[in-house]
Amino acid sequence: MQDVSLPGKSLVILLLLGCLVGAVATAGCTGTSAVPEVPPPEATPSAHITYSPPGPQPSFSATVTAPEKHFRTDTSCYWIVTGTVINTGDAPARNVVIRFMLIDDENGMIRSTETLLAPQFQAGETKIFTIDPLPGDCDRAYSAEIAVTHDIP
Repeated sequence: MQDVSLPGKSLVILLLLGCLVGAVATAGCTGTSAVPEVPPPEATPSAHITYSPPGPQPSFSATVTAPEKHFRTDTSCYWIVTGTVINTGDAPARNVVIRFMLIDDENGMIRSTETLLAPQFQAGETKIFTIDPLPGDCDRAYSAEIAVTHDIP
């Protein structure tokens, strides 16, 4: 029979005991967590939702003339534009904001603006506005646009 020394047995026992403790300690680390999954976010609604009540509504059409270039005595330039705005809808509008824009033809940027307010704008009504002056650079070419917004009636 062969005798095994006590220090060799205790080393093997310590090694096996360490493996057992390590296995017990890591046994719970490989499972899934108990935290419930977060559901995916729903589709984001559009940033701007406009409510329109049923019934008659105002509606606008606008035209603008080509800007006319004018010189000041100090050799700077300004432009004059005339715009026609028509309420083509079947209801009056209130707080109508009419924004004239002088647009640089080369880069499409707005060079200058003029904003007018019409507190009441009846159905079928036509208004003509002349905007003077819209400042700009003398060596640039410009076009004009009109944007019309209003409160819900």
